[in-house]
Amino acid sequence: MKIQTFSITSKSGQILNWSLSLLLVFSVFNLIDGWASAPIDEKGVLSEAFATLQGNDFIRAIEYFMIAATKLTMFEVFRRCLNKAGHKIAQFTLTILMALIFSLAMADILPMFLFSSLERVQSLIHGGCPSLFYSFSKVTYVVLVITHFVLSLQLVKNFAGKIRLFGAAFFGCQVITWLANLAYLFIYTSVAGVSMDDIMTYSKMADVFGSAVGLIPYFLLRTTMVAED
Repeated sequence: MKIQTFSITSKSGQILNWSLSLLLVFSVFNLIDGWASAPIDEKGVLSEAFATLQGNDFIRAIEYFMIAATKLTMFEVFRRCLNKAGHKIAQFTLTILMALIFSLAMADILPMFLFSSLERVQSLIHGGCPSLFYSFSKVTYVVLVITHFVLSLQLVKNFAGKIRLFGAAFFGCQVITWLANLAYLFIYTSVAGVSMDDIMTYSKMADVFGSAVGLIPYFLLRTTMVAED
């Protein structure tokens, strides 16, 4: 009989709850960061405040680190459950996924401390050391997507119930996010008669939608592990 949920200790359950809560908080910060950095002449007081705060590389580094750390914490609890249940291949795939998430986070964070903002921008045009991090991120992301897909297939095939649902949503929600971004890109590049205000509105809608859909797998991941009384 295929496993539907994993049993965990109450301590692990508390760790998952805190991790999920912090992931939600810092994901909201990241969403507002995107709005605050948008080139809009008239911004609200809240957006201006976030733009000032998150203009600091150290603050942004903390934001990126916490998003990655909370995801890795939740995945580590799930990995131990897979190991305990004897699903070694799925556990190995998840371990690779965790390493890739960590690598991408470091590729985002390290350039903030090693190079100035001007050097990072210029490297996108003229090349240089900062561009190596961007190239590394692109390659790592491709590998991450493949690993992401493989893990989803393994979970859907080998489990049932909430674990299977998480496996399906884990990659399915990513596909939905890609489609939403493609729809926005189509409006931005191909639809005539759309004003810049409308484009910015669609951009915010796509950001909110993508962020919300991107969090769904982590809420489902939490439901796959039930704390013992």
